[in-house]
Amino acid sequence: MSPKSAGLAKKWGYNNVKVYVQGIPNWKKTGHHTVSTPDYVRTANIVLIDLRAPAAVTAGHIPRAVAIPSGKLEAAKDEFPESLTAPIVFYSENVEVSKKAVEIARGWRYKNVSLLEFPGVIAWKEKGYDVKTGPAVEEIIYVRKLEPGQISIPNFEAALKSKAITVVDVRGPAEYEAGHFPGAMNISLDELPGKMKDIPRDQFVVVHCKTGVRGEMAYLLLKEKGYDVKYLKAGCKCRLDSTYLIWEM
Repeated sequence: MSPKSAGLAKKWGYNNVKVYVQGIPNWKKTGHHTVSTPDYVRTANIVLIDLRAPAAVTAGHIPRAVAIPSGKLEAAKDEFPESLTAPIVFYSENVEVSKKAVEIARGWRYKNVSLLEFPGVIAWKEKGYDVKTGPAVEEIIYVRKLEPGQISIPNFEAALKSKAITVVDVRGPAEYEAGHFPGAMNISLDELPGKMKDIPRDQFVVVHCKTGVRGEMAYLLLKEKGYDVKYLKAGCKCRLDSTYLIWEM
């Protein structure tokens, strides 16, 4: 389960709740693909690509889908967003075509690529959602949006330099000792419930880990206890000399 789902499950009274800490990145790394539901596609900030032939697209396509026939996908690389974290969802009449498109986009180093719950437009119609007829748009327009509780990389770096925040590193002690952000305090995620009193309540708090998974879990715990807190969802590499690298995940 995701951290958010696990938190909800616990609130609903479930006691045997597990979180797959390695998360989606590890799932993808092992060669698996992910599937997006029609509900997600309808509401999320994504890039939606219809891989079908023009005639099929004209006959009926999902609103805001961008038409790129599967045979022309590889040549369309430069049309995709600069942000490698942009969520990209593919759909077609053939699940293998969609899977191949996912592999191509991952080869371009996009991190969040999935296929629409098969069979695409049919699954969409079964939900009772609108289908557009006529040609689909052919230009990809994507503006990244932060999820609730996230802090942007530029805002985090600015706050870090101003020393106006408390940074809580929720990685393990060994990870922390190998390098951490200047001034960050280390409270591992496992220890956090018993050490919240060590975190000042009169300052804005930002929690982080290596990729954002443990950071999000810590954010949910602190938010529930009334802290003014956000989490950094990004890749981080901190050195012993206090220099660091942060990149989008």
